[in-house]
Amino acid sequence: MRKFLFVFAVFLCTVMMSCTQGYKINVNFGDHIFDGKMAYLTNYDTGDTIDSVKVVEKHLALEGKVDSAFFARLIVDGNRVGIIVEPGTINVEWNEKIIARGTPLNDKLNIVNNEIDALEADWEKISTDLSNQTIDEQEAEKRNKELEKKQIDILFKCYNENKDNALGVWAFTNYVNYSAFDSKQLEEVLSKAPQSYRGYKRIVKAVSDAKALENTAVGKQYTDFSMKGVDGKVEKLSDFVGKDGKYTLVDFWASWCAPCRKEIQGALMELHNKYDGKGLQVIGVAVWDNPQDTKAAIDQLSIPWHVMIGDHYMTEPTDLYGIAGIPHIMLLDPQGKILLRGLNGKELIDEVDKILAK
Repeated sequence: MRKFLFVFAVFLCTVMMSCTQGYKINVNFGDHIFDGKMAYLTNYDTGDTIDSVKVVEKHLALEGKVDSAFFARLIVDGNRVGIIVEPGTINVEWNEKIIARGTPLNDKLNIVNNEIDALEADWEKISTDLSNQTIDEQEAEKRNKELEKKQIDILFKCYNENKDNALGVWAFTNYVNYSAFDSKQLEEVLSKAPQSYRGYKRIVKAVSDAKALENTAVGKQYTDFSMKGVDGKVEKLSDFVGKDGKYTLVDFWASWCAPCRKEIQGALMELHNKYDGKGLQVIGVAVWDNPQDTKAAIDQLSIPWHVMIGDHYMTEPTDLYGIAGIPHIMLLDPQGKILLRGLNGKELIDEVDKILAK
């Protein structure tokens, strides 16, 4: 009997060890810029911090146990890289380009990232051609949409080939967010995905965002929200909408967002200069940002309009409107009806011109 119990105990231990295995993450930096900085390993889906360590002499190492592989972010001084935490040794080279390799799923992730990175050169060429005026805004928009389609196709292919592992979950999450499905389309896509996907927080939020988008679609009345600033003062969007019979352009943005800054200095500034005092006001809504960084950006960009600033990394406004990416701009009429949303650049300028010219 004792022999049987011993054999069973050994068997159980073997099974448990096969489920929970060790991982090690080695990171080598190209220079000493991060020495002394704290590095944080966080769960991509939940945002929970799993481990932390200080960078010493261009190096850091993290070790732990993992029941099943999951997608994570390694964050150092605000810079981040996505890796898959799985059994084995994961080697990260942190230079101008950050690469994680050494384990099966991270090696696959590299292939996908390389395919997506290859599109960056095309995006840069579009920007250069537009700056050099060899193409117009319409052609640039057409090419951008073609590249977005290629990116979505890459993510969908990755998901299809990895449905049963952490890489597939990551690919599916990004595929859904980039595709901007409405709630009916999203439900159809989810019905064909593994049932377990519905338990991930980012998927739950995608479902919630799709419903919020429908509730705040063009033609609907705007949804009010409030933001409490660091000084304790509370501002509401309704404090500004419809005042003096004006139309309102609402710009959801963040200081760290390069496209947001470009939109502020481009289309928004042009519309402000053209229509300020002539029936249009611009209101900024700072989201996902540190208040001090927002204030610094307002000075740097010489933003002349009012910006609503919360006392923390605000998410409520974007949650209410189902906004997954910024900048996101919407136009409200004097009665608060949503006339436009999700337009940028010349397309935004042209549509606002049409409405205010009436």
